[in-house]
Amino acid sequence: MAAKCPECGHTLKIWNIKAECPKCGTNIPNYQWEKRLNDDADFAEHAFAKMHYKTNNFKSSVAGSKLRIVRLVMTFAPLIALVLPLYNFTLSLPFRQSNESVSFLTFVLNYLLKVDIGSVLKLVGGEVLGDATLKVVIACVLLLVAVVCGVLNFFVLLISGIKMRYILNVALNFISTIAWGVAAVFFAQFTTACETLGGGIITECSLGIGFIVGCVLFIINFILNLVVGKGLKKQLHEQPSMEEYIENEIAELRAPKA
Repeated sequence: MAAKCPECGHTLKIWNIKAECPKCGTNIPNYQWEKRLNDDADFAEHAFAKMHYKTNNFKSSVAGSKLRIVRLVMTFAPLIALVLPLYNFTLSLPFRQSNESVSFLTFVLNYLLKVDIGSVLKLVGGEVLGDATLKVVIACVLLLVAVVCGVLNFFVLLISGIKMRYILNVALNFISTIAWGVAAVFFAQFTTACETLGGGIITECSLGIGFIVGCVLFIINFILNLVVGKGLKKQLHEQPSMEEYIENEIAELRAPKA
């Protein structure tokens, strides 16, 4: 599409290389430069005011009070459960007997990364060990879901802080709590199966403290997000909207200095 003179609308040819319009003589690069400069200044003021509004919201949401700081710190607390024993058992082999425990971390490093999916599917389909294997597989999947939601909770907390949102954090902690707790139930059922089908090789099976600690910490995070969320909702309702904040800040910038 051919360029036109902004003043008279004359269509410029490719050989019109001068700054002035060949018809009306208007300096095209400097056409209404003051207006364009003012428009750029207005845009910059608006952009900075918008950034200040979001930054203030983020600071207030993440660390605006002692309770909100506690909420931020507690997002890391469930990590403690990852290194605590989730499952304890006694392994009895010829000439050797040892007490073993499995945490989420050892489960990932020693089992999940080395598992043969094909062999697991065959065990699930087996008549003798199928039910017990299925229960432990479901439990492991639920543990992974709980941990993923727990990790996402931290990043969502930071992102949602810009708009003072909290519902997604509540949902993630609720999912983590339910998944971690239901995984404990499936592991408990697996424990009963191990006692029955272990043939004396695997005995004294029991759930570890990691399940209790994990559930407690996820519940605390769930409650914290609910309590903090109510405060955020009230603050967002009482404070100026983004448009009002931008308008007020620009008015202060343009107000004559005393």
